[in-house]
Amino acid sequence: MWNVLPMATAVAVLLTTTAMRAQAPPDAAVVQSGRALFATYCASCHGIGGRGNGPAAEELRRRPADLTQFAKRNGGVFNGARIHGIVDGRAVKAHGTMEMPVWGDAFKWREGLPEDGIKVRIDALVRYLESIQERASH
Repeated sequence: MWNVLPMATAVAVLLTTTAMRAQAPPDAAVVQSGRALFATYCASCHGIGGRGNGPAAEELRRRPADLTQFAKRNGGVFNGARIHGIVDGRAVKAHGTMEMPVWGDAFKWREGLPEDGIKVRIDALVRYLESIQERASH
């Protein structure tokens, strides 16, 4: 019996790991999802390339942020957790002007998403933002 236990444990771990990989979308799919969400919810102000030059930017009191500069301004490091908090907006003190939606609330109340659905959307947006970062040249 004790000889079978390590083998059974190994098989269980292998099956669990395989199942988890099958459920997790590939990185490229998450970035694509984030790109689509960005085009829908963010590009009108931030521009399709995220540089703060969207068609609505001129009408705002304050120019939207250039979202391609987060890593460059942070020593080449993209702080995904910080950006996630800013995009969600519900747990940060400074979220920007009132013109910037609190997306955590917007996805909850306008879209009717549960917390895990909100997290998936914001995670995808953050992964897309990470993919468009301009890195400091050395």
